[in-house]
Order: sequence, then structure tokens, then C-alpha cells
Amino acid sequence: MTENEKPQNLEDNLPMVNYIMLHRIYDLLTLIANKLVGPEDVSKMVQYHDEGYLLGPAPSFTPTTEEKNEQPE
Repeated sequence: MTENEKPQNLEDNLPMVNYIMLHRIYDLLTLIANKLVGPEDVSKMVQYHDEGYLLGPAPSFTPTTEEKNEQPE
């Protein structure tokens, strides 16, 4: 067995595994969306994704302070 033929561990390929799984989820959601909203809207969304846009709200995180979480006496 040469070095190129040695078995690979799943952890060695995690980025590729993540890519494949996310792509499968994306494909399935695209099929569902085609049935719910129609292929025209789905193609528009895919075009926006190709251009680098996201259609959801911007991510945000508002940490709470300990003062707000305290119970009134």
C-alpha cells in the first residue's frame, strides 16, 4: 500500500463532510421551496446567493447584564 492509498480517518476530511452535508440540506430545501413558492422565486434566491447576498436579517447578539437578570426584592 502506498502513501496515497492509505485509509483516511473521517476527522481528516471534516471540511469536505460538512460541505457535502450542507449542500445536501440546501438541495432538499430548494426542492421544498420550489413546491411552496415556485421555481421563479427560488431561482431569484439562488441568483442572490451567487452574488453574495443573504436574504435573512443580519446576525445580532445582545448580551444581558447581571443587573437585568436580578430578581426585585
